[in-house]
Amino acid sequence: MPHIRGLLSTAQALRQIFVAPLRTTRPGLFHLTPIVQNAPQLRFLQFRRPAPSDSASAASGPIKDEAINTPTVQIVNEAGSLDPPIQLNAALRSFDRSKYFLLQVSPSGDNNRPPVCKLLNKIEVQENEKAKAKAVKAAKVNLKQVELNWAIDAHDLSHRLKQLTTFLEKGRKVEIILTRKRKKRAPTVEEVKQVMQSVLDTVRDAGATQTKAMEGKPGEHVILVVKKDT
Repeated sequence: MPHIRGLLSTAQALRQIFVAPLRTTRPGLFHLTPIVQNAPQLRFLQFRRPAPSDSASAASGPIKDEAINTPTVQIVNEAGSLDPPIQLNAALRSFDRSKYFLLQVSPSGDNNRPPVCKLLNKIEVQENEKAKAKAVKAAKVNLKQVELNWAIDAHDLSHRLKQLTTFLEKGRKVEIILTRKRKKRAPTVEEVKQVMQSVLDTVRDAGATQTKAMEGKPGEHVILVVKKDT
């Protein structure tokens, strides 16, 4: 981590709190005068971390089983409606804890309304989480990226456009990034127009279209996400 001027270490901060400012006795000579006379007493100082609020606990993850901090709950039944309020302890004893868990889906409300909960199957939840993770991973693998400099030379441009065509022909979604390279010359207006038009022509010739609106400004930084129509 780079050094940042103006930040004090813990030792420096304590020194400023418990030690008087520099006192000059003679030009060029400085010494420190302690303010705290009974320094050993400092070892008895304790810092307590504030207890997390309910909102902070909810933000840290799902609230389930004993972590539901109310005496009563209402459970969503198989028909999708709410059963009458029930004691939390009784609800937890009513099902096989090795196979199911009780998840809070809505916090308690006004008029002492208990929180709304659902009974979920642990195996089904795990399978759904695995399926979601697999889908996210597949989406990342399927997304290809092609980056071009606005001031790119003709040979490199031709190579990158062929690469773009290959990805699109294979049915891949492609993120095209057009940007200015650091420490490189600024592109001319004509170069920007030519590169932009070449990219759009390649996308059209491959039978692909944009999957979302273009982001950025031509000549600076532009992102295009394209995919071949099925």
